[in-house]
Amino acid sequence: MVVTVVNVIPATLSNEIQRDSEPNLAVNPADPTRIAASAFTPDPAASGNGPIFVSTDGGNTWALNVVLPGGNRTGDVTIRFPNASGILYSGILRFDNGDLNILRKANFTAAGLMTVLVDRANDDQPYVEAATVLGGAGSGSDRVYVPSNDTSQRPTGNTASIDQSFNAASAGPPAGFGTPPRLDPRATAALPSPPGGSQDGPSVRVAIHPQGRIYAVYFGWRTFASPTNTTDVVVVRDDNWGMGVTPYSAITDPSDTNAGVLVATGRSVPALSTLLGTQRIGSQIAIAVDPTNANIVYVAWADGTTAAGYTVRVRRSLMGGASGSWSGDLRTVSPATNPALAINSRGRVGLLYQKLVSPGGVNQWETHLETTDNAFTSKIDTILARVPDANGTYGGTNPIGDYASLLAVGKDFYGIFSANNTPNNANFPNGVSYQRFANFGTNQLFADAALTVPVGVSIDPFFFHVSALGPGDDFYVRDWTDSPTSGDTGVEPSTHPVFYATSDVWNRRGTLPGSFPNDQPENEDAGNGLLDVGDNWAFARIRRNQTAAASQTVTAHFLVSKLGTGSNYVDAGSADPDVTFPDPDPTVTFNAADLGPFVTTPYHWHLAPVSSTHLCLAVEITGPNDPIVPPSLVGRAPGWPTTDLAVINDNNKAQRNMGLSTTPARGVGLSETFYAIVHNAATFRRDMEIGVRIPPEILRRLKKPRLEIVGGRAKPLGPETSIVLSNMEPGENRWVGLTLVPPRGRPGEIVGADFVEIVDGTAINGFGIGARLAPTAEVIRSTLELHRSLFTRIAAGRKDDVAEEEVFHVSRLLKERRITPRSYVEYLQDSLPGTRLVLAALRKGHDLGDPFAIARARAELARRAERAQARVVDNLLVAHIDLLNRLDSFLTMLELEPGDPADILQNVRWQRDLYADMPFLRELGCSREVLKYSDDFIRGFERRASTNADFPDLIRRLLRCFEETARAAGRPRLRLSDEVRAIEDAGDELAGLQRAHRGFLLKLSTLA
Repeated sequence: MVVTVVNVIPATLSNEIQRDSEPNLAVNPADPTRIAASAFTPDPAASGNGPIFVSTDGGNTWALNVVLPGGNRTGDVTIRFPNASGILYSGILRFDNGDLNILRKANFTAAGLMTVLVDRANDDQPYVEAATVLGGAGSGSDRVYVPSNDTSQRPTGNTASIDQSFNAASAGPPAGFGTPPRLDPRATAALPSPPGGSQDGPSVRVAIHPQGRIYAVYFGWRTFASPTNTTDVVVVRDDNWGMGVTPYSAITDPSDTNAGVLVATGRSVPALSTLLGTQRIGSQIAIAVDPTNANIVYVAWADGTTAAGYTVRVRRSLMGGASGSWSGDLRTVSPATNPALAINSRGRVGLLYQKLVSPGGVNQWETHLETTDNAFTSKIDTILARVPDANGTYGGTNPIGDYASLLAVGKDFYGIFSANNTPNNANFPNGVSYQRFANFGTNQLFADAALTVPVGVSIDPFFFHVSALGPGDDFYVRDWTDSPTSGDTGVEPSTHPVFYATSDVWNRRGTLPGSFPNDQPENEDAGNGLLDVGDNWAFARIRRNQTAAASQTVTAHFLVSKLGTGSNYVDAGSADPDVTFPDPDPTVTFNAADLGPFVTTPYHWHLAPVSSTHLCLAVEITGPNDPIVPPSLVGRAPGWPTTDLAVINDNNKAQRNMGLSTTPARGVGLSETFYAIVHNAATFRRDMEIGVRIPPEILRRLKKPRLEIVGGRAKPLGPETSIVLSNMEPGENRWVGLTLVPPRGRPGEIVGADFVEIVDGTAINGFGIGARLAPTAEVIRSTLELHRSLFTRIAAGRKDDVAEEEVFHVSRLLKERRITPRSYVEYLQDSLPGTRLVLAALRKGHDLGDPFAIARARAELARRAERAQARVVDNLLVAHIDLLNRLDSFLTMLELEPGDPADILQNVRWQRDLYADMPFLRELGCSREVLKYSDDFIRGFERRASTNADFPDLIRRLLRCFEETARAAGRPRLRLSDEVRAIEDAGDELAGLQRAHRGFLLKLSTLA
């Protein structure tokens, strides 16, 4: 852990003696070197407008930029960057008339005032938050939330409010802001006249989860009196960005069924004129949501009947803030004020507060940052400052302000607080740097570099950055690259919604990494087959942004899943007979001065003849001090089981999930279809929403593209389209496809669509489907290789001699140095009778029918082959590709019918949830045994200590309980005992055992 503390006042303001208090901080998540800060700082030039502090080097140095309208300084001012756009938003109280302004500026370092989006009278303490939507509806939109105490509502009393815009980035004022939702439906504290009416407490705070779940916390004042007010601490929640007809009503309190859960009731809070030392207290509150789990939310507030007893309290809910889910006090600090909360990308909680201590009877303010990963059972306590409660040239009260600021950006914590600025190293236990002129030997501030003009002590803002990793310890794999000058820089979360198409993990059919056109790796579809035909090599490109003191070695761990969304990953420990990883994980050594990028040595993996070559490849890298954010992807899919954004939240993970057909670049008149799997990776039945996006510039070139739904009706595609696959059972697979006519274009160009799995309005996973345009000769070879791959699957999986003969002939043709269009046509015409026999045999032995319309596609290919001219084969190729794509998906459907070892961990999670959540199962005498063994297996998987090979032992341990469950169910028609016998009959064969176990769980779930 590295701690940096910087006095924000620049050298050019060394003569200032202002009360620069009540600070706020904004760090650009897309580029954490760009930071803005605010405080009660006036413009020294008295321009009539107010400044913010700006830094472009990560907070090491600062300058003033006058951008705030409404007077040489402001009242309250808060600022925030969303996670991708780089636009700075602000909420202020103007100094000239006290109005609330909501502001926007595209370039926070540029000259000129921020644009006023909202101007409203009678408001207090605006506290802005913002997020950019990554995927799903509104992708790319900036959503801005400005909670405040809207005192214009005193006649009704419902003053706790949130101004919000769902697309604030570019529209003119009011840029989507309208009437703010009112949060408090309960009776609030009556005020004496004037002003009369009633209101909530001044402080209202918001926490945004990337899924679009919005939490807010406020003080619901119930009585207003001196010396104390009585308040409730209330949390509200909205699960769709606050966009509904009745926003912020997702959780209610059973005491009155009103929106908003009462986390604490009847709390005494000192009146706002009460002083703790010289600091005003009375309305301090904070909230944070875990970016890895939208159900985990923390709140902190301060209460007490006296200043001496003013206590910061921290509580937590693990169930989305629902009533009954809140803990008691996890942490209390007294006397203290200005709590702030943040949670980093690893789920570690940060608590910032300022505590009054009195060593030797002399009051001092200590500013603490505590971090914990176990709900404060243990913690790291970092004292950032210990300064006198003496205000120097400022003799008034409220020197440090009503709040400090804490943010989590990736793994790191950033913040700002105000404090006495005496230059004394003893006041800063973890060090400090000043820009303003100071002599730390004599503890004196100066106005000049020569240190000849003394300046009195005052209140300054202090920036801090607590890095989880030391310099050079943070390694990453890019999620995206747009060009040689634009690519992922390792920020968490990643800033591009399409994180699966140009990532720095890729497959090759040989041991060389290939070229990097546009600085993007060239991925090749995997090969399948016996011996070297099924050999593949995985690569990753690893970087870091800082040098280190010594060399370090990074390990890369590769995983594979089926193309689509929700399919679970397998790795070397998964015991999947279709995918093997014979080599140890590759390592890359970074010397002390190395930044990379370095490409891993080729990692050999093998794909069995029966497997599809359309796959997703992922990598997880681990440095000496830089592990992945657990859990691993093995046995699971991004987004599940906690709907976390596993890949974009962790720069140690990357995936490539892009299915491409190589098609003629000259343009054709015939369409082709490419399919992918939609797998329900949850442990409950649900409707799965799939969003499809085609860039407008691509859509204009496509002829009536459509979305195919196997078993359903096709749907025309626009720029953004969505479908819902209803009532999908856990582990169920369905197929969706993209049908398009490949347009004319340049060789190497990719045209297609992005598919995203959407949960509660947010994209949690995604994949791409499309066509890669290529010269005809390249398309011929690629199509014949796909033909070989698929007939290899049929020959191996169904012991089909005709298919095996077909593999022999196409493999011989592929050995030719050049395959002419004439050779291709002649081969295809000769192979059609055998193809017809193979496909006819493929329809036997199951009751699946022809869900992918293979018969129709084969007939179209035969018709075109019979009429083909040797020189013009582009439409024939597309017909051939279309048949092969349909055949590939059908073979995968057949392959998955007997069970899927990749779903074993999902089965165990599902089993655990059923026995934990269903009252009938929870009451069984053996349920604790099921929970214990399931938890042990899941934890072992997360540590890579357990694998699929341990699954049969787990099931054997639980068979007695399954039999007890079948007897206790009391529903003969359910025939649970038959499913238990099927589990016994499956033995140790992983696919069959997974299928039998899933059948048992499916029937069990009907008892809910």
